Amino acid sequence: MKSHKPAFTLVELLVVVAIIGLLASISVIALSSARTKARDARRVGDVKQVTTALELFFNDYGRYPTDQEWALGYLVSPDGSSTYLSTIPSAPNPPDGSCDSSTNQFSYTQDNNGESYTITFCTGANIAALSAGNLCANPGGISACAGGGCTLDCSGHNCGDDGCGGSCGSCTGNDVCTSGTCTTPPFACGDQITITSLLGHTCNTDAPDYDTCTYDTVQIGTQCWMQENMNVGAYITGVTEQVNNSSLEKYCGYDWAGGCPSYGALYQWDETMQYSTSEEAQGICPSGWHIPSDAEQNTLDQFLNDTTCDVNRVGIFDCANAGTKLKTGGTSHFEGILSGIRIADSGAFWDSLVYGYYWSSTVNGLDAWVRVLGGNYTTVYRGYFAKDFGFSVRCLQN
Repeated sequence: MKSHKPAFTLVELLVVVAIIGLLASISVIALSSARTKARDARRVGDVKQVTTALELFFNDYGRYPTDQEWALGYLVSPDGSSTYLSTIPSAPNPPDGSCDSSTNQFSYTQDNNGESYTITFCTGANIAALSAGNLCANPGGISACAGGGCTLDCSGHNCGDDGCGGSCGSCTGNDVCTSGTCTTPPFACGDQITITSLLGHTCNTDAPDYDTCTYDTVQIGTQCWMQENMNVGAYITGVTEQVNNSSLEKYCGYDWAGGCPSYGALYQWDETMQYSTSEEAQGICPSGWHIPSDAEQNTLDQFLNDTTCDVNRVGIFDCANAGTKLKTGGTSHFEGILSGIRIADSGAFWDSLVYGYYWSSTVNGLDAWVRVLGGNYTTVYRGYFAKDFGFSVRCLQN
């Protein structure tokens, strides 16, 4: 008797094939998901490694690396003596989830003049408490960026209001960031003053003008003075008269424009006063400051004087030791510079490093009162000079 072995029917074979295909699909999906998670885990792990290196850099140099230092592809100290990362890692490929080629990279930006930074990157899936999508790392850690990325519209925001470490920009000058807006705090003597433009002249520290655009300030008694001589304006040579031509003009001693940042500029009285004759006129000083009057210069003399000081002296030095205190290195920190003068009519320059002449805003007939510091004098000279001399200018706060 013949025996019959059981066999699969066509239907059964199709079912088996379908099951095998389903299992294969599930395996492929699981493998793909595992690879995505592995890439995401690597992205987060690499960023954490980078943030650790950035903190070590900050601890050594008091700032985070510049964008240019990051672009080198490795992270070393500015002098090359220390290595923090031999290679800055790149994000693994391919992009995952909603990430694309533009977001699947580690993008670094130094923020707030080195006080912070932002690293942007993207993950395809949730990693622990981190949501999938655009992420930002900064000194505070890693988090989802506000608005889904560090590309918010910064309109109306000048600083740190994008949730991404401040990539909307940072404040300039003395401004501080408050609730996402740059605000200027009240001035306190001792703060710096920054001049961007003055009387239509754009402050320019480069050739040909070599302006001084930032000035220190110092409290002396009840007065707040600038610590540097004014040096803003279009450079002209000594043989040229300064005139009322809607252009702020200045001389530099011995027609050396490059010396103006060290010694300050020289101005004729009318240019100094901007063609006003009123005492304490703003003149060439920035807003909130003015050209000191003869009386205000006397207040300074009297405060620094050690013995007697004749307020009415004319053409003589007086006020014991006030001159020493006012000169560079003196205890008043006025830092009076002996910049010399531009001679009236001839346009020649004299007395550099020997005397420093400072205009007041007070007239005496056709002339104007001046204070003079002398290299060999411990006292202060008071006298009057013709207005077409070129002297130094020191501004006083209103």
